[in-house]
Amino acid sequence: MKRAIGAFIANWLRKPENRRKAKQTAQHVWSRFQQGRNTTTKSGRTPPRQQR
Repeated sequence: MKRAIGAFIANWLRKPENRRKAKQTAQHVWSRFQQGRNTTTKSGRTPPRQQR
């Protein structure tokens, strides 16, 4: 099953437009992650994590 999923992803990434989509999504996710890490309160500490 893992090989099938890996093969599917490899074939999907062979197309240039799919590579572009994956790169754009990765950059978007990374920037959102960095924004979340860089938020601080007035005291200069990071806010506590919210429980779901």
